[in-house]
Amino acid sequence: MTFLYLSFALYLLGIVLSLRRELSYGIAFAGALSSLVAGILALTKECSSPQFSMMPGLSIGIGLDKTSGIFLIVASLSFVALTFYSIDFGKLFSRKMAAWFNLSLFGMTLVISAQDSVDFLIGWELMTIGLFLQILERKESHEEAFQFIAFGEASAMALIIGFASLFLTSGSFSIRDGVSAALAHSQAAPFFLVMVTLGFIIKMDIFPFHTWVTGAYSKAPSNTAALLSAPLTLMGVYGIVRTLSLVGYSTWWGVMVLSLGAISAFWGAMQAAAERSLKKLPAYSTVENNGIILTAIGLSAMAGAAGTQPMIILSRFAFLAALFVAFSHTVAKSLLFMSVGHAKESLQEESIDNVRGIWSNVGGIPAAGILTSGLSFSAFPPTIGFVGEWMVLEALFQSYKFEGNAERLIAAFAGILIALAIGLAAFSMIKLIGYTALGPDHGRKTHQFPSARIKSAEMFFIALLILGGVFSPYIVRLLGYSNFLGGLLAVPDPLLILSSNPIFGVVSPTMFLVVVGFLFLIPYLLYHRSAKKSRKVQAWNGGLALTEDEYFTVPAYSFILEYVLRKLYLTREVRTGYTAEVTNKDAAEYLYEYLNKFVRKLSYFVGRTVMNGKISLYVLYILVVFVLAFLL
Repeated sequence: MTFLYLSFALYLLGIVLSLRRELSYGIAFAGALSSLVAGILALTKECSSPQFSMMPGLSIGIGLDKTSGIFLIVASLSFVALTFYSIDFGKLFSRKMAAWFNLSLFGMTLVISAQDSVDFLIGWELMTIGLFLQILERKESHEEAFQFIAFGEASAMALIIGFASLFLTSGSFSIRDGVSAALAHSQAAPFFLVMVTLGFIIKMDIFPFHTWVTGAYSKAPSNTAALLSAPLTLMGVYGIVRTLSLVGYSTWWGVMVLSLGAISAFWGAMQAAAERSLKKLPAYSTVENNGIILTAIGLSAMAGAAGTQPMIILSRFAFLAALFVAFSHTVAKSLLFMSVGHAKESLQEESIDNVRGIWSNVGGIPAAGILTSGLSFSAFPPTIGFVGEWMVLEALFQSYKFEGNAERLIAAFAGILIALAIGLAAFSMIKLIGYTALGPDHGRKTHQFPSARIKSAEMFFIALLILGGVFSPYIVRLLGYSNFLGGLLAVPDPLLILSSNPIFGVVSPTMFLVVVGFLFLIPYLLYHRSAKKSRKVQAWNGGLALTEDEYFTVPAYSFILEYVLRKLYLTREVRTGYTAEVTNKDAAEYLYEYLNKFVRKLSYFVGRTVMNGKISLYVLYILVVFVLAFLL
């Protein structure tokens, strides 16, 4: 517990000393290291603080077990890189940003370490408020910030209602396994599950609760956008995993979550494929990745509820797949936003088309960060993203093991959507990599600012994405899933990951790197020794010379896809004089536009009829609300 206490103390100290930005972020870096050590220690030994009794049934306290330790390690890795990155990057923003950054980290650490729903909700609100204040750092970001806080409070309200039903059922606010028996067999369990699941998937940006992400991510500073996309959504994943430890597996919940996850993954990937904004594309990628995680958890619940030995094995493998994707998403998305932010602030541009030639005009490290994270999201071996998404597909391919035809069809259809999502994600990441990291230099002058720590943080995550994939069998062993490891032919034990027992599908990222590296190295050395200078020629343009503003643009890259799926993209042509532009709109936004109109009309009605200045109506209103509150 010492390192956990130390991390909380350091985050609070960072808030107090926020007037000195570099010192504040440096203290937050030390706090992140402390929480990382606390998570590692929790893998082998549980720890908890003394419980403070506030009232009958309410004892508050913090602690870590193996589950919370795993999630604290993943979150802390992101914290470590982002705080170190922010020592330099934070100089571009106000001093108060450092205070809100520390507040967010404090809240997230409290969420993971909370042993009761009261501490959990306090942490949930602290991280939401801290991120809300960070989004406000940018000028003209009030609308996006308030959209974020609206969804954040909707999430909190759903959790409050769910945890209230937990207390009514079990007589306790504990969210650890001690109340599981009383809750799992009660009539309130389905209601509790639905409400807390709603609260958590809102934070995970699951369709149709994702519409706030594009505005908030694009307006927030890039280190804040990384917090929003990676550790924040990880809190939602942790909440769902913790909920399952309370109530156990159920088929209906698994089907619901798997369906939501598969639809969200496809929708997020589809929107990312057509996106043209530098930070909105990674935002939709977050929707896709969290959909994949939710799909794997849903499949795990469906298989676990079946209860037979083959299905229990499938359930464990699907859950392991969810952990791997959560880890790969947290690392890769943190890296992507760090590298994108580095390039964006250097070039002072927002669109993918205008942030070209990062490798030559900004630097090789941010370009390599975009390249490596993009390849991970594209499931390119041997990155950790490849391992996680391979696991999810392998688990879904085993849908034939379900006894019921309905479960088979649902899981198989989810597999189709996930496969399409991975393909569309690769399409969008190739666009992002090709135009930004590896695109031609447009000759724009870069804005110089201190970046030594920024580059160090990017290099750390580049190495982690690759090494995490190469040594993924050892991560499987560390997590306690050694039964999914083995050896075959020339692959020594434990370098082969098995998707089932008996064997269904296998992969070895370690041997992949060894074999492909060997087969690539020799031809490359022979080629490099005898290669002649390459000759570059201009692209054919009808005999006319190409100018700087004549190139294959981002809208042109994805236009065919947008046209083929125009019914889903709501594609339309907008003409202005002699020019025309193709625009798309996320269909989910219409839902909230209608909701916005309804609330405005309701507010107008209430203002004219109830809140109209008549004291008698005010007294009646207060009396009615008091009676309702008292009864509830």
